[in-house]
Amino acid sequence: MWLGMMIRHHQGAVDMAKTELAKGSNADAKALAQKIIDAQEAEIREMQGPLPQG
Repeated sequence: MWLGMMIRHHQGAVDMAKTELAKGSNADAKALAQKIIDAQEAEIREMQGPLPQG
């Protein structure tokens, strides 16, 4: 259950960062948003590893 909640939490960060990439105008903020996406998606994949598939 904890991993499921953390995955949803990280996905929220990814969603917000994707909004910044799509609608933002500041290059530094967009670069940070991409770093957040990369890091959070990597952590999501790692957390999904121990979960049962299905």
